[in-house]
Amino acid sequence: MTHDLPQDGPADPARRLALGGALAATAATAAAVGAGAARAQDAAPSGHLSGKTAFVTGGARGIGLASAEAMARAGANVVLFDIATPNLPHVDYALSGPSDLAAAQAWIEGLGAQCMTYQGDVRNLSDLQDAMSQAVDLFGSLDIVLANAGVGHAGPIEDVAAERISTLYETNVGGYMKTTQAALPHLRDAGGGRIIYISSGLSRTGNPIFGSYGATKWAVNGFAKSAAMAYGPEGILCNVVAPGLVRTPFADNAATLSQMMPGVENPTFDAVSEMIAQGSTLGIGHHEPEDIAEAVLFFTTDAARHLAGEVMDVSYGDAARNVA
Repeated sequence: MTHDLPQDGPADPARRLALGGALAATAATAAAVGAGAARAQDAAPSGHLSGKTAFVTGGARGIGLASAEAMARAGANVVLFDIATPNLPHVDYALSGPSDLAAAQAWIEGLGAQCMTYQGDVRNLSDLQDAMSQAVDLFGSLDIVLANAGVGHAGPIEDVAAERISTLYETNVGGYMKTTQAALPHLRDAGGGRIIYISSGLSRTGNPIFGSYGATKWAVNGFAKSAAMAYGPEGILCNVVAPGLVRTPFADNAATLSQMMPGVENPTFDAVSEMIAQGSTLGIGHHEPEDIAEAVLFFTTDAARHLAGEVMDVSYGDAARNVA
């Protein structure tokens, strides 16, 4: 899931991104520097993640960027891995672009944290391996991995073309598996670490509109539990955060909203949220990305040192409807 930068964040810093894995190299524009400097610390942030390195897929915006910010504020070095390619075949909404990735880096660096970017595809194992190797060379270790990059689809099950099914599964399931495969050698070298997978509230129940997407997220939960059993004995703790509706371009786009409110002309995200809120346990219908980031951050703390294979629902009380 993705979202735009906070309104007070850098609008469009001019950073040169060398495609295929090189670090962003040039300085930000004066506007970006000014926005970042307003929030920068005298020194790098300190906290429970000081000296640690966090690798975030889908990090250019949305839950990925919000989580990267939370970990940066806790002292982590941050790696933002993102496809940064707006138009992907068989995806009905725009993904992030290179300017989003550059702006995200400027935002994280504006907090006083160190940040590396890599434009790559989670469907490509070699991209992930190269990015993680560069991160270890730069920062010295890899300690936390957030598998977040994904694509969505809303619509009747019978209408989902084979090519779209492949894109959904290769990204949402295969991408998470490949992220795990690429991370394992580095986490072992670090003596253990954390892998956190972003799933969905749709992984906990059926839904006729999100049948294809939801199925990939059911798969994520199962894979994460298997990974937790396989690697927990090595100190590599694998857990899941399963958000409900979150205000990101992943959900806030015409293709998805029209399926969620059929027959409504030009439906809005807020209208969908209000509709959900009417039947919500807590009377609210969505979360902001920062809410999900707090759950991600929890799984990096000492309080989660004995947790593995857990699925944390963050869904405005909607989990109360799930079968226990």
